[in-house]
Amino acid sequence: MTTPRPRPATVTVRIKATPDADTAPADFFVPGTHYGDGDGFKAHEQTHTFQCEHIALHPRPGAGPRAFGFLRNNAPGADWVSAALSKHDFPKWTRIPTNHTEPNGDDTPTDPTTP
Repeated sequence: MTTPRPRPATVTVRIKATPDADTAPADFFVPGTHYGDGDGFKAHEQTHTFQCEHIALHPRPGAGPRAFGFLRNNAPGADWVSAALSKHDFPKWTRIPTNHTEPNGDDTPTDPTTP
């Protein structure tokens, strides 16, 4: 008869998710983070900004996660619109540092104006 080996202690560590965390997944959007699809060689009107607010799994089996948030064209005065992006959309976006200001000075969606 062999002596059972003691099980290793299980340690659960919870890390507060922050947009600047080095442990953020590199293969999908991170809530609270801005992304851009342009480069330094395109006009603002040819680029977009996506602000990720939430991640959820699509209800269709195998469809994968969706990043829900707000998207806008970087043209001056452009409005934010609701958007949902998939894992297939992710490769064209680049994370924007949190200390970055958008080209037109606006870096967050605002409440719609009421007439």
